[in-house]
Amino acid sequence: MSGSDHNVPQVHNGVSTLDEPSAAWGWHGLSRQAIQISGWISVAFLLAYHFGNHHGHVETIWLFAITALIVVGLLLNLFQPKLNQVRTVTARNKPIDHVEPDWAHDQHTLSGVYADLTDSQLRSLNIDPATVRGRSGNHAIDA
Repeated sequence: MSGSDHNVPQVHNGVSTLDEPSAAWGWHGLSRQAIQISGWISVAFLLAYHFGNHHGHVETIWLFAITALIVVGLLLNLFQPKLNQVRTVTARNKPIDHVEPDWAHDQHTLSGVYADLTDSQLRSLNIDPATVRGRSGNHAIDA
């Protein structure tokens, strides 16, 4: 494998391997089921610690408080809305005959939604308004 192949970024579940090299290994993100299972096992262990040889109640208070905190977190996680519809509105709910505009071409030729830009809007796109020929007719940028 050459050195240039190693630096080609890959995106796994929205995480680039340039940002997090371990993203390809699947360590980014836990399912709700894994969180619930491990959380309830932790609650069971914390409750099991109440049966021991301690005589004071400081340990008991701390164990109950931490257990209650974990239970509240697990219940919030369990009843949290999944928001699948919100995540898919822009990605999948397109009209049947929808054709996505070629935004790069439109910006380069100043056509489509880029046709009627003001001088300040052109400058915000790093386009000098003086280099634009025929602002009212053919919108093309001088090379």
